[in-house]
Amino acid sequence: MSSIKLVIIGAISFPYLLFAQDLKGSVEFIYKIPAEKKIYKTAFLYFNDSISNFVYNKIGIEKPKENRITSDVNSVNVTLKQSDEIGSILYRNFKSKEIRMRFTPIGKLFNSYFYDDTWIEIPWKILEKFKRIGKFKAQKAVGSFRGRTYTVWFTEEIPLPYGPWKLFGLPGLILEAKDSEKMFQIEFVSIKYPCDDCEIAISKPTAKEEKTIKEYVDFRDNFNDYVFKKIKSKLPRKMASKFRQIPKKDNVRKYRDEKIFEWEAESEKD
Repeated sequence: MSSIKLVIIGAISFPYLLFAQDLKGSVEFIYKIPAEKKIYKTAFLYFNDSISNFVYNKIGIEKPKENRITSDVNSVNVTLKQSDEIGSILYRNFKSKEIRMRFTPIGKLFNSYFYDDTWIEIPWKILEKFKRIGKFKAQKAVGSFRGRTYTVWFTEEIPLPYGPWKLFGLPGLILEAKDSEKMFQIEFVSIKYPCDDCEIAISKPTAKEEKTIKEYVDFRDNFNDYVFKKIKSKLPRKMASKFRQIPKKDNVRKYRDEKIFEWEAESEKD
């Protein structure tokens, strides 16, 4: 039986990779978001010498859905547009170790909002397995983050610890990723790097509202409750009195990108 060489990367920074030059670039991905129904987004990772922005749900990148409410005798179905001119953005600053997530408005029910996250190093295991992605030689790595185990492919031909979504911290750019449940998936499409002529403005995103990370988790866990209350508040009184919510499904985080958070893991230990 052949042996596999492992390199484990924990809380290691790569100062020699960053801040050395005025670099910038962009990577296009197809982004499969964990959901009960398949949702694919066109996404871009923009970066300079110290900051990366992972952007999707941006008008201009893809055609937005229209808000739609349909009903029959037994139910009301709601489709809400989730896009704007700025987009949903995962901002990461490697100098200040800041990470912020900005979300677009949800239809006309909820404003855009952001929350500041905790900088968490992913304990990667680098494997001696390789493949070609585009023109790049990519190497395999495996790591766990907030309840999901990810297999990624990164390239040291672009020696930057950037990656799509919240995946980062390898000695090369992450080009492909998927989780063990096949809920989350990132596929490489194209890259522009180095890109001296690109007009890439990367900044810390803002929004109309700010949440704490725990408020964000509560909002996601109980999203259907929030939608039900918002819609009911806008209905005429007689109609609102007959408006009922379907029972909440068990295991609401089955289709979430983050399934368990660090404060929850700590409480489980106690």
